[in-house]
Amino acid sequence: MRNFTVIISALLLFTARLSAQTKNTVRTDTSKPKIRDLKEVVVESRPPIRMKGDTVEYNAAQYKTKENAVVEDLLRKLPGVKVDQGGNITAQGEKVAKVLVDGKEFFGNDPAIATKNLPADMVAKVQVLDKMSDQEEFTGIDDGDKVKTINIVTKKNSKKGYFGNISAGIGPDGKYDGGLNINSFAGEQQLSLLFKANNVNKSGFSASELIRMLSANPELFNNLPAAAIAELSKMKGVRINSDDPAEKAQLARPTGINNTQYGGVNYNNDWGEALKLRSSYFFNRFTSRNSFNYDRHYLLADTAYNYLQNGISLQENNNHRGNAAFDIRLDKYNSLKISPAVNHNTSVLKSNRTYRSYTADNTLLLNQGEQVLNGNNTNTNATADILYRHRFAKPGRTLSLVVTPEYLRVENQSLNIARNEYYNLGTTDSINQQTQGHSDNYSLNNNLIYTEQLTKHTALRLTEQFNINQGDYEQLAYNMNHADGAYNVLDDRYSDIYNSTITRNIADVAIAGRYKKFNYTAGLSIENSRLKGNSDYKTYRLSGNYNTVLPHVYARYRFSKSKQLTLNYNSNAVLPGLNQLRPLEDISDPLYIRKGNPDLQQAVNHDMTLAYLSNNIYSNVFTNIQLRISAVRNQFTDYYTIDSAGRQLISPINANGYFSGSLHGERSVPFGGNGSSLTFGAELSYNRYPGYFNAIADKIRQWGITPDFNFNYYPISDLSMTFRGNASWNDRHSEANPGTNQQYWFLNYGLDLMANLPWKLNADAGIECYTTTGLSGAYNNTVALLSGGLSRDINKQFSLRLEGYDLLNQNKSFNRLARNGYTEDRQNNVLGRYYMLSLICKLRHFAKNNQ
Repeated sequence: MRNFTVIISALLLFTARLSAQTKNTVRTDTSKPKIRDLKEVVVESRPPIRMKGDTVEYNAAQYKTKENAVVEDLLRKLPGVKVDQGGNITAQGEKVAKVLVDGKEFFGNDPAIATKNLPADMVAKVQVLDKMSDQEEFTGIDDGDKVKTINIVTKKNSKKGYFGNISAGIGPDGKYDGGLNINSFAGEQQLSLLFKANNVNKSGFSASELIRMLSANPELFNNLPAAAIAELSKMKGVRINSDDPAEKAQLARPTGINNTQYGGVNYNNDWGEALKLRSSYFFNRFTSRNSFNYDRHYLLADTAYNYLQNGISLQENNNHRGNAAFDIRLDKYNSLKISPAVNHNTSVLKSNRTYRSYTADNTLLLNQGEQVLNGNNTNTNATADILYRHRFAKPGRTLSLVVTPEYLRVENQSLNIARNEYYNLGTTDSINQQTQGHSDNYSLNNNLIYTEQLTKHTALRLTEQFNINQGDYEQLAYNMNHADGAYNVLDDRYSDIYNSTITRNIADVAIAGRYKKFNYTAGLSIENSRLKGNSDYKTYRLSGNYNTVLPHVYARYRFSKSKQLTLNYNSNAVLPGLNQLRPLEDISDPLYIRKGNPDLQQAVNHDMTLAYLSNNIYSNVFTNIQLRISAVRNQFTDYYTIDSAGRQLISPINANGYFSGSLHGERSVPFGGNGSSLTFGAELSYNRYPGYFNAIADKIRQWGITPDFNFNYYPISDLSMTFRGNASWNDRHSEANPGTNQQYWFLNYGLDLMANLPWKLNADAGIECYTTTGLSGAYNNTVALLSGGLSRDINKQFSLRLEGYDLLNQNKSFNRLARNGYTEDRQNNVLGRYYMLSLICKLRHFAKNNQ
């Protein structure tokens, strides 16, 4: 009876409103009323998550974000998607390497440019998929060579006009944050303009395009001069991964005080199937000031001491990059794709630090010193992929050729001034040296692929690769001439002029099959690599000839449209770089002197991933389980020796025993029927690797457990709550040095609130907490970052926002790095409390329909 009462009351109220609107209206026209047919109205209910083939698709309308949010804020709400503090995205347990907008690249291959700058309210759907390579899409052979990709599908009306934001914000102490982002999407044409600037540590980009290019070509990267690598590694957002798995345990926090300006233009267009264009230009400039305090503890079988250092570094970096892709369909059977790219980067680094070593009980000073290091680095990289594809009349028979010329020039100059005192020996030494260097690298990579359909279910793929790299290098060190104060006294010990030639030839045979729910690709590569290095200046010769057999297997079984099991196994060989081979000392850190090893052999990596993915479209339950195993033969690692003065001499060697494995599980379930969801997961990891210190071989084992959860809750339509948390437990054991065994936790947890208030007000608040245990002294603490904002719409276009960051003024940066023979607790300066008042102009102009 109660239900009928509610319905009748609602109908009476609706009728009363109609009467109130019409009771004073008098019809004076007695003609027949005009009749107009209304268009059909379709009410559609879409689930928050659904599966479309291999693609997981999220309905963006189901996930609420704060006012003027960007895509990154939306991604943090999606089950199965994680975004860390640096803006790196993980989906379904894998790192996202590419973000597309309506299926097209956005400012090249940097995912953060799209996620940190595009407005979230223009997103209709977010799709997560494994994007095939151009070769896979052309040949139809699924060999697992995929890239985890997010495709941002914009709302339909966005393709009929332009949208974006213009903002300007100011705060006390000269704080500022502003810029513009304008996008015009018309059919297949995309045009985007971007410019932003701030001094509150916000970055709209991630790692530079140069580093990404170098990482894709290990030979090119490994053969850069040591000084150039040191400069590149200090670039913002760039992280050169270490072989030491203990580095994964550190808690990454933003450090330094940064001033950033970035922007560019992106243009894409499809003229039917005949011509498709992708193009962009992007620049970024930043300056950074960082003060640091590091506390390192050595506890070895034959020696123990502490090494402390503190100082300040100033950095400026300017980067320009442009890329394009012209995809041309010549005729029914032939196509050509040309993808040029240019990158130019300059960086300046100035650092001033002091350091000292104590006995393990901190009672006796062993040595101390101070260093001033200034460096300038310029690098220019130009490359182009030229892809020709031919499809024969016979189905399944294809031929494709990829030719990639590449050129890299690096110029560097550094000034190293240091003075050291060794109290145990009663001696001192000093350095006042300027180093100048440059290098030119030329490479040509060729890849020829032929496919043939053998039977209805089986295909053959033949691949031939030939790569050649030629490099010329010069590094000259000059000591200061005390007579005239100029740096003109050549120091032969640290100078060298040399060249290198590296060739690689790879022949691969693979069979691919597809049987209903099961497809696979299995193959075998035979690789021959040759390395030659020559220095007339230092009279040494380097050479290596390596033959390797490298198997690979990819298989996938579909239980249903929403459930699948995938196996991916790959092996690859990595040549040692010339800097690892050359017998030349690097004294950029006077207490840690590095020298190459001409006897290094190549390393061979073996990686396997077994993944299960399930998405129940009826109950909206998402499940992802991944097992990863990795082993390395002849891995490159460092051999450490401490001399009588307390200096460390470091040289690379080959070592076996590297093994890592992890089991990752994740599940997302709906909570109520209003889009609320709970995602929870955990990862169990194990790493084993050798260590060598003072002729003592060590075996280090590290266990890690990382549980996490994310709860998006919408109690009412105008309130959104997000609870999240993750923990990382690390247990590290040393076989030779039990004194270095340790257990420690890193905890990160927080709460976000968003509410729509009366008087056109929108409020958001959040608290982010970091807790560490198991570190030393002052490094064990909890940091709570409380932030909040209040926005008010002035009209449909303009709004005001007042926000505050770190309102409790507790921000600190701390982490622990566990390495071969030592642990190091690190602390850096960070951005503290600030306030910002911003005026935001929301640009939304779309063409109206004719009807």
